Amino acid sequence: MRASASLRRNSYRGSALPVTQQPSVASLRSLPSEKPEGSSLKNLETLVTENGVLEFPETDMEDDALQAAVQTMKRHKTITFEDIALSEGVKQSVYLDYLKWEIDTESAFLELPLTIVVLISFAMLAMNILHQEQLYTMETAIERDIIENANFAWSGHFGHKGILQVHSIADFWSWMRLGFLGLVVKPGWLYSEPAPDILGGPDMTSRPDMPTAWLFNGYERPAPVANEYLHYAKVISGIRMRQSVSGAGDFCVLPSLLDPALLSQWLAKPCFPSDLGLLSPEVHEAENFLGLQREEFLFPDLFTIQELTQQVLDMEDGCAYSNATGNACRCEWCSAGAQSLRPWIDEETSRVEISMVVYNAQYGSYTYVSVNFMFNRGGHIHSFIHCLSAFVDPFLRPGPELALTLVAATLWIGALLYALAAELTEIRGAIRNSNAGLRKALWEDYVGFYNMVDWSSIIVGSLAIGYYFQSRIAASAVNELLPSMIDASLKPDANYQSTVKEFFRAAEDMSKAKKDTELQLMFYPLIIMMRLFRSFEAQPRLALVSATLKTAAPDLGHFFMIFLCVYLCFVVSSLLFFGQDLESFSTMDRALHTSFLAMFGDWDWNAMTDVGMLRAAVWFWVFMVMMVLFMLNMLLAIIMDAYQMEKYKTSDATTLWQQILDMIERRRQYIRGERVRLTDVWKTFRRQYAGKEKAMLSSDQLLSVEYLVNTVTRMPEQQALRTMVHSLKRDDILTHGFMTEEQVNKHVEKTLGSMELKIKAILEDVEFINDKLDFFDRLLAPGDAEYDFYFGADGQSHDQASRLWIYNSITAFSEELQQNFVRGIQRIGTWQDEFECESRSSDLKIARSVDLGWDL
Repeated sequence: MRASASLRRNSYRGSALPVTQQPSVASLRSLPSEKPEGSSLKNLETLVTENGVLEFPETDMEDDALQAAVQTMKRHKTITFEDIALSEGVKQSVYLDYLKWEIDTESAFLELPLTIVVLISFAMLAMNILHQEQLYTMETAIERDIIENANFAWSGHFGHKGILQVHSIADFWSWMRLGFLGLVVKPGWLYSEPAPDILGGPDMTSRPDMPTAWLFNGYERPAPVANEYLHYAKVISGIRMRQSVSGAGDFCVLPSLLDPALLSQWLAKPCFPSDLGLLSPEVHEAENFLGLQREEFLFPDLFTIQELTQQVLDMEDGCAYSNATGNACRCEWCSAGAQSLRPWIDEETSRVEISMVVYNAQYGSYTYVSVNFMFNRGGHIHSFIHCLSAFVDPFLRPGPELALTLVAATLWIGALLYALAAELTEIRGAIRNSNAGLRKALWEDYVGFYNMVDWSSIIVGSLAIGYYFQSRIAASAVNELLPSMIDASLKPDANYQSTVKEFFRAAEDMSKAKKDTELQLMFYPLIIMMRLFRSFEAQPRLALVSATLKTAAPDLGHFFMIFLCVYLCFVVSSLLFFGQDLESFSTMDRALHTSFLAMFGDWDWNAMTDVGMLRAAVWFWVFMVMMVLFMLNMLLAIIMDAYQMEKYKTSDATTLWQQILDMIERRRQYIRGERVRLTDVWKTFRRQYAGKEKAMLSSDQLLSVEYLVNTVTRMPEQQALRTMVHSLKRDDILTHGFMTEEQVNKHVEKTLGSMELKIKAILEDVEFINDKLDFFDRLLAPGDAEYDFYFGADGQSHDQASRLWIYNSITAFSEELQQNFVRGIQRIGTWQDEFECESRSSDLKIARSVDLGWDL
């Protein structure tokens, strides 16, 4: 019996025939389907397609096992997008969505050179019109001259203090009279200071008859000419002084328990609240020309330096000395009405502005110079110099530069008009292709991020042009007043002061218009940057930055919620901790900015130690560890993780140069008639749907290669198949997305785990079969219960043997169960006897303890 079983197992395992040679595809096609004699195998028909793919037709497949095997092979067969396109076709919505994406992408890519031209033309136009380097030169020269050379506290030929050391009203008048006035109004040609005796150098002051003016070649008058400033510029309309004041009132802050009468007697003067000068002045405070009063003018065209000095002295003492000596008061405000004995600056003063307009003929520009002093109510005076410049005419330039400026202006304005026409055309198409209302059509079919970027560029560019023309109109107003101002300067008359006032107002308007224009121009390159990103997205390698930001956007959104909360906590703590000692932390906006700079390594440690080195060090260490070591590095990790994934996606993407070459090659193929343009395919479908793009894109009709070839004129079959395959690939990417490296690893790990379980189950089945085969091999003879159960006993049928085996098994099981039950009852009885003995023993112990009187 063992021999027969072994023979049966060996013949089952050895049923596979040895493979001697792999047949070719041609031999498979010509090989007849033969059935070996005496074989029980079913005949399996096979077909080879034109693509070399082996197919199994399901006709005449009677064997269930064979059919199941073929179905399993088909399930494991790799199906390509080309197979789907050829066998099933592609949905029209999928195909046309791919076409639209390809057309839009190519259009955006072709806009890249235009956008770069727009940026370059705008940059050239702005640089040639503004000439910021020339304005910087003039403004810096004026600011440095006032800061370094307008000195007071003189000792010999050296002034020990400047504008930054003006800390009181007396210091202001000393600076104004001894420093600024002599700096602007020069009485003559200046020479070097005398050398000390120890140096033995020449002493210019010891030389007699030194000329105070020089008539150089080509000069109309000797230098320095009247109102000359810094040798190359001239002061127009003199010097204007005005101020803003805060009215007196009951604004004093005192404890509520204080008696008002006692308060008035103790203070003996009202309070003058003002928010000016609380901290270091900013630009917008110097550009505020509203609310200024007590206007006074110093006219170098009308008065000598001595007379101007006397006017400044009268403003300082409110004409008290002039009235006492019987001289005329030169301070108009001081001599007006009942305020004849009141100085020009008093405790109501909150801001003093000293302004003048300087014209530089070397560059053809006006500069409005504003020297400001802010009187805060803590008793400190802040000084701040601010200059605003504008050109007389930015087109008065050399021929080549002017031509380049005109070309850049033409290109830039043409690009704006082109963008406007393109957006209007797209809006018209969206309205015509929609059956809904105007608002719904625009919202659903037109409004998008990059459409808003295009409109932003159009609007900001148009505003920049409008502001520029406004600034030119303001500059033209100054140009129109300049001739009358020059006439009044050469021949002063009674209308001189009114002409000066009108000129100053025009100069203020010009300065503000120029500043608004610069601010508006500043935004335009930022909009162009967004348009560049739109063109970059059409090239996979150029789109790496924007794709990284999009991929990291969800993580960045959650991270910045944490980052901003933590950062705001540190900002508030810095405001409370350093605000009283450091100006850079004294307000919320300054603390935000200073903390941001500290994150990137810009901090003033010496100033921070004003609150105590140990306390400052504790705050600084905690801030650096949390914000720099943790937060910023986590931010970089999030971005780099997204960048790594996007870099992996584009590892095999075409380069910029290859994409350009491919576009050129497609153009050549179109000329040779080897392909059609995708726009032609799109137009063909649009004609079928009468221009209704929404209905066209929503159709789920299945398209085949034959349909495209017959529908689209001159479309080759290869191009039709290629575009269908590409549309399926794009739809698959949009549907399933791209698996990250982490997701791939998890998927592989999950697959390997599933395979391990399946292999384990197969091994268990194989071991079970092997055990059964070995068991049957060990069966010796009839009479054995297992053998009789499977193969039957002598003289009995298989059913009889089975019933007998079941009866014997149940009988044996009943007997074994009876024996186990009896043994269990005996064991329970033994346990009960032991329990009763222990119970009696416990009762005896309790009784004995009661007799002895133990307290239980």
